[in-house]
Amino acid sequence: MNFIDAFLNRLTMYRLMLYYLEVLFGAAIVFSSIKLLPYKPLNFILPGLYVIGVCYVANQLFASFFKVKPNFESQFITGLILALIIGPLSFLPNIGFLTLAGVLAMASKYLIAFNKQHIFNPAAFAVFITGILIHQGASWWAGDNIMLPLIIAGGLLVLRKIARLNLVIGFLVASSLSMLLLQSNKIKLVELSTYLVNPATLFFTFVMLTEPITSPANKKLRTYFGVFTGIMLIVYQVLLKIPYSMELSLLSANLVGRIVSFSNKYRFELKEKKEIAGEIWEFLFTPVKPIPFIPGQFLEWSLPHPKADNRGYRRYFTIASSPTEKEIMLAVRVPDKASSYKKALVDLKPGDSIYATNLEGEFVLSNKPDTSYVFVAGGIGITPFRSIIRYMLDNDIYHPVTLFYIAHDVEEFVFDELFEKAKKKFGLQIVHVVSEDPPKDWQGEIGRLTPEMIKKHVPDYKSRIFYLSGPQPMITAYKKLIRDMGVKSANIKTDYFPGYEDQ
Repeated sequence: MNFIDAFLNRLTMYRLMLYYLEVLFGAAIVFSSIKLLPYKPLNFILPGLYVIGVCYVANQLFASFFKVKPNFESQFITGLILALIIGPLSFLPNIGFLTLAGVLAMASKYLIAFNKQHIFNPAAFAVFITGILIHQGASWWAGDNIMLPLIIAGGLLVLRKIARLNLVIGFLVASSLSMLLLQSNKIKLVELSTYLVNPATLFFTFVMLTEPITSPANKKLRTYFGVFTGIMLIVYQVLLKIPYSMELSLLSANLVGRIVSFSNKYRFELKEKKEIAGEIWEFLFTPVKPIPFIPGQFLEWSLPHPKADNRGYRRYFTIASSPTEKEIMLAVRVPDKASSYKKALVDLKPGDSIYATNLEGEFVLSNKPDTSYVFVAGGIGITPFRSIIRYMLDNDIYHPVTLFYIAHDVEEFVFDELFEKAKKKFGLQIVHVVSEDPPKDWQGEIGRLTPEMIKKHVPDYKSRIFYLSGPQPMITAYKKLIRDMGVKSANIKTDYFPGYEDQ
């Protein structure tokens, strides 16, 4: 899994989705060319390229009219989804349908929006409306069995990246149980198992249902979102016999999800930036309007810039500041061979704007009194702990806390002044761990975190809650280590968000 995580960490989830859909579209062309799909290759290529082009042009026009910067990947992702579900088609006789589908998909992002956030999945909206207006919608041709291995393989990579397995399981379980309940005298287990591995169902689940912008940010709400979509699918399909039930179930869930948990879009203006340690930059942003966050949460930050590399121009970063502070702080590692995004971030000037959405994260302090903690931070994974500890200081919150702060060398340690204040005020125990070449006068620990090191500094470790933050391979390794020491899984929390990115 470390190899897979290393690969995924080099891509944003949007770029991963784009590549996933491109592979499916390319595979369909190849399969049809060698007669594994019973369609003409041109009936994929021409309509597909055309609807992708319509989405691009329409998105640019709407973005220009509404004076917003368009998202590069999203227009092509929507175009590819449409290409994969509304074909194969003869091009010229269906050019009106293709044009209408592309325009409707992009229009829904701008015209049916709240706080500059679209409400409905664009592709689902487009094919549902075209189905109602001109009786031409999705054929779900990508759901051919020959496509199943690619759909599953790519879908599992997407789920690994975006951590929405609970949403998918909720949908599949709820739709299956609803099908059994409503058709108990008709359906057979063979038919149910066929439904669960149906390529069209899985494509819908992996690609459209999991779209971050139109699904809830909260983990628990995402499960309910999947369950609601699954139930409504079978209700529309079996009880009400409404056409385009799959699309309608998703649109219904989008609407309910927005009502229950709406994700605002925030604008920030850069106040100042500085390099606070080797390759680590601190950015202070002034929010245009207050942002109600909990210490330890994160945002998806959008920074469009020319010649974006394959990681795109959206990133998830933890808010390093506390809600008690006026500015919003980011602390970001920017290596010499940085991504185009991080180079653009460093190039920002005071007064420049950056936008963020999808406030989420459950890496927050427990509400239970008399709780003691062990924080484990790897490198820039220190940021949520900076937020939490500053909040504890400002609000006179006292808990026993031991912080293991792990870095390659001493130059990477940041926020020492804040941690020293916490040490004096509420007894924060700080254990610095250097993994490589410590200085001769080094007084801290050396190497990797070990059971012996934990027992030495935290004798009561079995009664504490562990918080792990850092690169995913580190989190995976240390979570196993701590479990093997006898700590309950319920007492281990990890700071995992889609797109930990070290460059």
